[in-house]
Amino acid sequence: RYLLYATMRADGTSKYQTKWGYFPTVGAGWVVTGEGFMKDVRAMDYLKLRGSWGRLGNSSVAASDGAMTTELVYTAIGDQRFPGSTTTANYAVLGWEVVEESNFGLSARFLDNRLSVEADYFFRDTKNAVIPNVIPGTNGYLRKNSGVIRNSGLELVLNWNDAFADGKLRYGVGVNIATLKNEARNLYGQPYIDGGTAEFRQRTVVGHPLLSFFGYEVAGVYQNEAEVAAGPATAQEVVPGDFRFKDQNGDNIIDDSDRVLLGSYLPSFSYGANFFVAYRGFELSASFCGQTGNKILNRKRGEYIWTNDTNIDAELAKNLWRGEGTSNKYPSSAGLRKGWNQSMSTYFVEDGSFFRIQNIRLSYNLKNKKILGVDLPDIGVFLVADRPLTVFKYNGFNPEVANGIDSQTYPVPAVYTVGLNLKF
Repeated sequence: RYLLYATMRADGTSKYQTKWGYFPTVGAGWVVTGEGFMKDVRAMDYLKLRGSWGRLGNSSVAASDGAMTTELVYTAIGDQRFPGSTTTANYAVLGWEVVEESNFGLSARFLDNRLSVEADYFFRDTKNAVIPNVIPGTNGYLRKNSGVIRNSGLELVLNWNDAFADGKLRYGVGVNIATLKNEARNLYGQPYIDGGTAEFRQRTVVGHPLLSFFGYEVAGVYQNEAEVAAGPATAQEVVPGDFRFKDQNGDNIIDDSDRVLLGSYLPSFSYGANFFVAYRGFELSASFCGQTGNKILNRKRGEYIWTNDTNIDAELAKNLWRGEGTSNKYPSSAGLRKGWNQSMSTYFVEDGSFFRIQNIRLSYNLKNKKILGVDLPDIGVFLVADRPLTVFKYNGFNPEVANGIDSQTYPVPAVYTVGLNLKF
């Protein structure tokens, strides 16, 4: 009825000045249905409450590094100029990153074990995260164990299994969902840390997800000269057919202060489902999955400016701005090669949600049969479709993109299989 466990790890590495890290874990559980007061609760067959807390070390971070730099300087003594030098030593003193997680959950079964439930809530903090810290008075930075990153969420799994007709008809349905909230909680006093590239900026801000896409919000496309004249002032010349960016701070100027967080590549909600039904020798099963709340950076479109390639995707080619009223979403063809329109913006950041039929399988099995007194081999015939359908809005071949940045992600193929199994 009462469960308790504990572990202690001691891991060492020569990568850091502090060689050893110590990582404890403790967990407890209570089988509530083992108590006397649960005997009359017939609908519940099993209930266990559990909780755990633990730490693990991450040594995948690069080893401590640094450099000693010598700079030539001049100083005036009296009315004469004398050369000299200054030496600066900047060395990282790194230790283990620590992942600390707390988990609270339950396992339950109901209605003669036909319905099972697994539910967990967790929050996982990466403490002593190695992040760059700007060195005051310089353009350089030094890595320190000074960041705190939190992931938290809920995971829920439901399964139902039942049978009829003396077990000849069986079926089952399963559903799983998971939520995720990712946020930077401490950046060592820094307002933000930039990532990505200069053209495709990502930014980590306290209270927001790691490496969120960062840029301008597109408010439409300039349709005529009157709109250009009435719009905010810009550092670059804009013409009809160029993007109209939103003036976030209302100062009637479009500049760096109008850039905002445009979303995260991390999904906030993911889900899956499966079912099967079997009757005599026939079996049909299927599984599904999907996610939502994440963004994809369509970097393919952003690289037109660096190439002479005239190929563009079909949606863009059909919907380019060709004159007043033709498009309020895409720029003109001339604008595709213009730096203003190639600024990081919501034009490049797209919805990464998708739904996929992961697998469908239909089979028939014939066992222990005879013809004219002769035993037949066990025969199995099956049809399988892997990934036959994926539904998504993203303008690319595949919505499952590593780190949310698509630079020609290869499409995932659908595979159809017909098979025969013979067992003698």
